Amino acid sequence: MYQAFGGADGVRTLTDRFYDLMELEPQYRALRNMHGENMTLIREKLYEFFSGWLGGPQLFVEKYGHPQLRARHMPFAVNMQVRNEWVACFAQAMSELEIDKELAEPVLIQIFAMADWCRNQNEEGVEPPMPPMATDPVIRIPELKNVLKQYGVDGYFPTSPA
Repeated sequence: MYQAFGGADGVRTLTDRFYDLMELEPQYRALRNMHGENMTLIREKLYEFFSGWLGGPQLFVEKYGHPQLRARHMPFAVNMQVRNEWVACFAQAMSELEIDKELAEPVLIQIFAMADWCRNQNEEGVEPPMPPMATDPVIRIPELKNVLKQYGVDGYFPTSPA
């Protein structure tokens, strides 16, 4: 996957576009507000994480140890809105960079499961998060499609049930 995404340059471009969109697009305001003024370090951390997560060099693990995504996000209020903005922003970045849908869709499914696992706010009427591999993440495609539709990110999973 790392090479399919363009190796180091491709992963860097993707993570940079994600953060650029977060700063530019008002629809990602809640997500942006979670981050400090200077996002240089967090940009680098996301690049390092995705480098290893996509099968490339384990840059994040070498510097910081196991990602422990849920634990690392506990200091931040991650609710459904923040989860949805994160996933939609990432999907928009992949769409704008014209990453092939056959490559992007399986990654989006896994990202959706990871982002959901990072939720740490109890919200009325919302089931608590489950570990990403507790169920087959593919069953959540209809929910993911609805999230992307809310943010105007179209074109993913066109033949999947809505």
